[in-house]
Amino acid sequence: MLSRTISLFALFTLISINIAAAQEQDKSTFQAERHKQQKVSCAGCHIGEEQPKTAATDKGCLACHKSMEAVAEKTADYKPNPHKNHITESNDVECTVCHHGHKADAPACLACHMGLTFEKK
Repeated sequence: MLSRTISLFALFTLISINIAAAQEQDKSTFQAERHKQQKVSCAGCHIGEEQPKTAATDKGCLACHKSMEAVAEKTADYKPNPHKNHITESNDVECTVCHHGHKADAPACLACHMGLTFEKK
């Protein structure tokens, strides 16, 4: 029982470290900054909000990005493909699970696959 508790504590510590590291990314890597550089207005992601007060939704993402399949096609040259995998194919995953707009992205994959990186093939 004690070894299981220690193992669980170690697992949660590693997950926390990975999430903290992701959140320390340079602000230029945030989705909101990249969208701003592409001349996408706040209302482009926060559909129906003149003064955005809530997180963007899939409706905002898919207004430009069309579908998860279309996004997966754009990232097909990454291994593993962050948009086509066992999580995205077996669940209805919202974009904001991994993409946080004004905060660093935190891929859900890191919850189980510590240290996973997405590299071009």
